[in-house]
Amino acid sequence: KEIERMKQENAAYEKFELLKAQKTADEERLLVLEKEQFTIVSNELNKEMARLNDYIYEGEYAAPLIAFEKGNYSFFTPNDTGTGIAYKGLAVFDLAILHLTKLPLVVHDSIILKQISDEAIEKLLSIYNSTSKQIIISLDKADSYSENSMDFLNKNKILELAPNGQELFGRSWGKKQND
Repeated sequence: KEIERMKQENAAYEKFELLKAQKTADEERLLVLEKEQFTIVSNELNKEMARLNDYIYEGEYAAPLIAFEKGNYSFFTPNDTGTGIAYKGLAVFDLAILHLTKLPLVVHDSIILKQISDEAIEKLLSIYNSTSKQIIISLDKADSYSENSMDFLNKNKILELAPNGQELFGRSWGKKQND
């Protein structure tokens, strides 16, 4: 009886060691597959961002780059840490995601767009106009953009909001009401 119990314990231990080795091998394979997938995704995004950036800047400026690692990523434009370039990089990234995925729309607010040069804004508007997906932009002080941009915006606007009764629901929600 004791010998039979020892054989069972030995078999259980051998099975445990085999499963532990398989688990380690599976974890290593998973890391390799994750790294491959991160590389594929970053390569596709970087190619599309380079294409869009080259259109915007006629190939004269570096495109933003993204790299993924397990639990982390880096996103930057080489040799340029300016605010306008950072926001342009974000807009280009959003458009790359829009073009490469089933995402149906993108929204860009004036906080992003106002920091980008007028020439780049005109090219971004052209990209917005050429996509079959929905682009929603919100601009403050629209008259501060170039004439070409203003023409495009006026031709394509769906909704224009302004103070003094031209708010979305006819009034400013933050404004005190006189009873």
